[in-house]
Amino acid sequence: MCYRNCFRGLLLLLASCFLSFFTSCQSGQDEVPAPEGQCTFTFSVTNYKQISFDDLSASATRAATSDPSTLDHLLVAVFDAETGQQACTSIQHDYENYKTKSAEYPLFYVTLPYGHYQVIVLGYNGQKACTISSPSHISWEENYVPNTFLYCEELTLNEDSEPSKDITLKHVVAAFQLTAEDAIPAELKKMRFISSEGGTVLNATTGYALENTGRTSDIEVPGSYKGKQGVPFTIYYFLPTEQTTSDFIVQALGVNDVVLNEKHFNDVPLRINYLTEWKGKLFEASDDEPDGEKRAFYIEWDTQWAGELHIDQ
Repeated sequence: MCYRNCFRGLLLLLASCFLSFFTSCQSGQDEVPAPEGQCTFTFSVTNYKQISFDDLSASATRAATSDPSTLDHLLVAVFDAETGQQACTSIQHDYENYKTKSAEYPLFYVTLPYGHYQVIVLGYNGQKACTISSPSHISWEENYVPNTFLYCEELTLNEDSEPSKDITLKHVVAAFQLTAEDAIPAELKKMRFISSEGGTVLNATTGYALENTGRTSDIEVPGSYKGKQGVPFTIYYFLPTEQTTSDFIVQALGVNDVVLNEKHFNDVPLRINYLTEWKGKLFEASDDEPDGEKRAFYIEWDTQWAGELHIDQ
């Protein structure tokens, strides 16, 4: 995979001890002394916005660090590495709740008994709820796949452990984006993407899809898009391996899911941390192709992702 470690924040939290019988997790500002035989551990996920932008200029990078709103949610879950049982209640920070005090957004304090743990940190977008059934089974409601960043490592806590850890999130999705260069028709209600590859459940221990089932994804099209040109439609995928190829059927749907137009793509390259973009006329035929069966699509790569792949067509 092509990742760059971009997080350099360092926060220290000193743990003190007193008698108690509870294991707990706390949010950003709750500094609770740890019971004897336990320690309070700090996870810092600062500067997380930069992780997908390997090719940004210096000025763009500075701008990226000034606003932490790129990810809507950060979530920490801790599991016992030996039993697989969840060690404490997951903590989720939503940027909407922290936007007036963004310095607190990437901070997590976890109080745990000494032991061996598997720590999962997710950063993701969208409004669908996330469920972490186990480290190998992470999903979102309605089979949604958001733009997702992941940290998953084992951690041993004892009396000699450092009280804090800097977290670097890695991009774990590939993206397919279709940009329609012709005007959005008034009758368009949704775009449907049907892929032969990819999955909807993330295995955090591998960073890949738990199952390679392919997926069907719909994007609702607001009425305000009528007549607009150059509109990008983007779908994210968990892949079975770092890179693969997938066939796609892209449908423009009207009322009651009536198919207004349909386009087939074969052997489209997908790679984690890469955005594959197709541009062209989707809703109308070109002068050379009045029947609308063939369309002038070409491929581009978004430089805000990790790089480029070259495909012979």
